[in-house]
Amino acid sequence: MTDTFHIGAPPGLVGRETDASETGASVVTAQAVLEERRRGIFQRLRSGASASEVVSGFTDMVDAVLVSRYRNIVSRRGGAAEGLQHGCLVAVGGYGRRELAPHSDIDVMMLYRPGGEAAATEVSTQIFNHLWDLGFHVGHSVRSIADCLVCAEEDLHIKTSLMESRFLTGSPSVFQEFQQRFARRVPGKRADAFIREKLDERQRDYEKFGETVFLLEPNIKKTKGGLRDLHLLQWVGMARYRATTLKDIANLGMLAHQEYMVLLEAREFLWKVRALLHLQAGRAQEILLFDEQVRLAEEFGCRDQPHILAVEQFMQQYYRLTTEIHNCSMRFVDNARSVSFASRLRNYWPSPLIDGLFRVVDGRLSIPGGKLVRVLENPEHVLNFFHAAQRRGLSIDGRVIEAMYCHMRDVPDRTFAAPGVGWRFRALLAGPGSVADTLTLMHQAQVLEKLVPAFSRVRGLMQFNQCHKYTVDEHSLLAVREVERLGTRPGFWGELYRDVQQKDLLHLAVLLHDVGKGLPDDHSEVGKTIARDMARRLALDSQESAMLEFLVYEHLMMAKTAFRRDCQDEKVLTTFAGKVGTPERLKHLFFLTVADISAVGPGTLTEWKESLLIELYSRAMRRVSGQDDTAASAMDLERVADEVLALWSSHAPPWRGRPDRAWIREQLNTFPARYLAGTAGTRMVAHLSAIRGLTPDHPVVESTFNAELQVCEYTLIAFDSVLSGIFMKITGVLSAKGLRILDAQIVTRPDGIVVDTFLVKDLDFEGAPTPARMKKVGDAMVGVLQGETTIEDFLARNQRVSSRREGPLRSLRTEVTLDNDTSDQFTVIDVFADNRQGILHRIATTVYDLGLSIHAAKISTQLDQVVAVLHVTGRGGDKVEDARTRDAIQQTVREEVERALRGTG
Repeated sequence: MTDTFHIGAPPGLVGRETDASETGASVVTAQAVLEERRRGIFQRLRSGASASEVVSGFTDMVDAVLVSRYRNIVSRRGGAAEGLQHGCLVAVGGYGRRELAPHSDIDVMMLYRPGGEAAATEVSTQIFNHLWDLGFHVGHSVRSIADCLVCAEEDLHIKTSLMESRFLTGSPSVFQEFQQRFARRVPGKRADAFIREKLDERQRDYEKFGETVFLLEPNIKKTKGGLRDLHLLQWVGMARYRATTLKDIANLGMLAHQEYMVLLEAREFLWKVRALLHLQAGRAQEILLFDEQVRLAEEFGCRDQPHILAVEQFMQQYYRLTTEIHNCSMRFVDNARSVSFASRLRNYWPSPLIDGLFRVVDGRLSIPGGKLVRVLENPEHVLNFFHAAQRRGLSIDGRVIEAMYCHMRDVPDRTFAAPGVGWRFRALLAGPGSVADTLTLMHQAQVLEKLVPAFSRVRGLMQFNQCHKYTVDEHSLLAVREVERLGTRPGFWGELYRDVQQKDLLHLAVLLHDVGKGLPDDHSEVGKTIARDMARRLALDSQESAMLEFLVYEHLMMAKTAFRRDCQDEKVLTTFAGKVGTPERLKHLFFLTVADISAVGPGTLTEWKESLLIELYSRAMRRVSGQDDTAASAMDLERVADEVLALWSSHAPPWRGRPDRAWIREQLNTFPARYLAGTAGTRMVAHLSAIRGLTPDHPVVESTFNAELQVCEYTLIAFDSVLSGIFMKITGVLSAKGLRILDAQIVTRPDGIVVDTFLVKDLDFEGAPTPARMKKVGDAMVGVLQGETTIEDFLARNQRVSSRREGPLRSLRTEVTLDNDTSDQFTVIDVFADNRQGILHRIATTVYDLGLSIHAAKISTQLDQVVAVLHVTGRGGDKVEDARTRDAIQQTVREEVERALRGTG
């Protein structure tokens, strides 16, 4: 191998026509030469060659192979070459664009005009067979010029592919005739229809491959912001402006210089990523998997820092550039659409100016050309522009966003620190109108970073785990959207949102809550400093500043308390309410917490978690507002008792009989408030019905499938006094049966009845498991508890080989803490670890073997992370008071969890 690519075909790749077919030895040799060339590409990339050079060089090599093969065939035909003057070989699609990655499909067409069909068919067969022999994936066709025109009219994919045709060899006049006839008919005056069809096609791609740029494992070609968005821009440029390259489009003035340079940078980045993916996989690999992200981060020179991993740096660059691709492409396509006749008429009689600077054009707020510079150079006018669109519910002209984007890069942050800008920003944050949509547009235009300088650092910043589905900036904007969505819900949420004072502070706190990430210190501490700086920039008074700092600094407190502590514990509630202090702070923190969790990813805020937060909010609100908590709880109890009684006849087995209201009320009174708040009435009926017939030696399992959440719910109901190690055994059964535990709530009533509910995902089924499957799981739980088999034997008989690919290669540091201060009755064990099948069983087994009794548990799993909070007592039924014993428990649990994660125990 040499250090440069040759345009000529490498020796051995052309092949020789024989009387029959290529010999096996020659094919093997040619394949070896091709693989050697690919290895050379890999080394060149690793040595610093540009992806553009590599892509161009590989395309040249394939060109040379095809041209040489064609000429070889022609020369061997000699006098029998009749008909070849009527045909030519044409590269189409991505090959026509000269964008071949190392394992891309080779799209080739044999084009002919009348008189050349027989020769074209014969020659194409030999050419295509040779490509297949070499191991290429070939997209091939043999078409007349007339066929091309007909197919292009009928098939959008063929039309687009032919738009990118490139002459390789053969008769130039045939190709020129094709181009002339194609240009007259396709897409011609139907460019608008073509653009609409391509946008619809791209939307279908988004629905299939990802509606957001910020996917954890994106398809670099077809995900939003991928190479297909760049291709869309080029296709529209061809259809509308007859411009075939990005440079041509920019030279026509249809792309700003800054946008053009950003698109070149983004294309170079994605081409290199794609080439490296192909070369590593040895095939056309387009999905950027977690392990590939780690590998490519090293290839791109990223190194782990104390506050940010190398892979997070790499993916931040990916998200930044793909966001630029998507935004630039959509703005370009939007601007390329024709103005309707009605719109042109309206332009003769334009609408009145808004604030003397803005005008509505075709339903979008725009800025007349003569006033654009005036607006861009005045931050107050910029804010007024966005606020005017927000108040009127108008979309914004993409050309204005483009102009702002280009202008803001050179504007210092201090320009937006003026008092007039601050109160306008607060007005925008307060609404009415969509705050999230407006902030998102400001983010696209790079205006938001001028108002909140810290936001520029978290643009595209990912967190390398499967818990967070979005980058920090996208998550923050989604969280604002979630607050607004909660405010539109009927009933409790809508009424509470309307009751919130100073919504601008709420929305600002939600926007800022995670901007401290990506730095060495704790992000809540950093966020508090950022919040203080923002308070000064916006000239907040002392109370407003204190509110903002509290919300950002304590934004995790409510979730930690609700999900990891027993909110029925008086000490827990008193501590939480004391930190919050006022009803208004509690409302703000409540909305921030719920929105933060919802914006982590789809399905993160389960009904169960929402009920836990509502329970904590309700109890804390009564405490901070001086209401009688006992009276309110009694009212809730009476309401739930009435609901259960009304549902009993239609949902309980008739042989259990119909209890009176007093019995139902008495039973419900033994459950914690979170059970009443978070359990559906029909499930309460099932549980109470089981309790009604419960005997000490016959535990019962109630199961159901939640169609809305697509999860199974298994509830064990038993007497705690006659069974030991319940939690340990049940987690073992569920793990052995291939069920992933998503949430668990353990309730031990004062009368010794255990009601343990597990929300699980059945990995053996898409959708609802069969009734037989759910019964089998329930019977297994009962069998192990009754001693029909030991949990150890059951696990041995049900060993599985997981087919699920694990998540990120990064392992979380296992953390185990013991807390004796939160509860007066229990020692609280917190375990934070990587989530693997069976890890909860290992935790429970270890705690059981240490002689500890689990009285309550809260389990939360989010794909690659698990948080297990266990309320335990020692052998005598008391808290673990001895410090050395607590240290030993902590060390043992951590070691056993680590052994399980390593697979060594």
